[in-house]
Amino acid sequence: MGSTWDTPRTAVVTGGARGIGRAIAVALAQAGASVVVIDRDEGACVELAREIGPTAGFCAADMASVPDIERAIDAAAAMFGSLDILVNNVGILSTTALADLSEQEWDLVMSVNLKSAAFATKYAVPFMERRGWGRVVNVASMAGRMGGVSTGCAYSASKAAILGLTKCLALRLASANITVNAVAPGPTNTDMFAGFTPEQIRNFERTIPLGRIGRPENIADTVVFLASDSASFMTGATIDVNGGLYTGS
Repeated sequence: MGSTWDTPRTAVVTGGARGIGRAIAVALAQAGASVVVIDRDEGACVELAREIGPTAGFCAADMASVPDIERAIDAAAAMFGSLDILVNNVGILSTTALADLSEQEWDLVMSVNLKSAAFATKYAVPFMERRGWGRVVNVASMAGRMGGVSTGCAYSASKAAILGLTKCLALRLASANITVNAVAPGPTNTDMFAGFTPEQIRNFERTIPLGRIGRPENIADTVVFLASDSASFMTGATIDVNGGLYTGS
């Protein structure tokens, strides 16, 4: 397969060891990019890097820690000599109702889902500026678009904030030829669905106009497009990938 880019590119995927992040890392590698995965699960990172081959690397890090974020981004850029694409994918789910929500859970969700994206971008941008080209893709959620169906307010608020961050960064980085876009997945078949019964999943599918739960690869294909040369005139946009479950503005 030929490369999606005219110039060799290096992509960093946070939370890339499993689920949607893993599919994104694989898809970017198949499209011709060198890929560095940042994740807390070092064992899963090793397995994924082995699967992708010599164009893959990894860095174990806690993305709720700003010093860890800075260290991981610097290490990722050093592996292949550049950092051109950043996919802010890392995130944790919270379904806790407001009445039961603790300050500790709120802070953790905001740190992992939102703070990580802001600071990973902060530390990645200088590498992109040196090359005069960059792509930032933020993985948000349908919950950030419409409040969520079964998610808690901390999760929904963090993902809505990702959309605001996307627009803010898009405006401020455009002059450096760095685009910033987001993808908002709907229900997707990842580890999160392991706790649902087959009947619960079928009931979920009945609410989706396309009649099925999404696959991680559906999200990954959209991320590859947003990271490609073909998306050079798109910035500040959010693409919904949810089978038609949400079609609002």
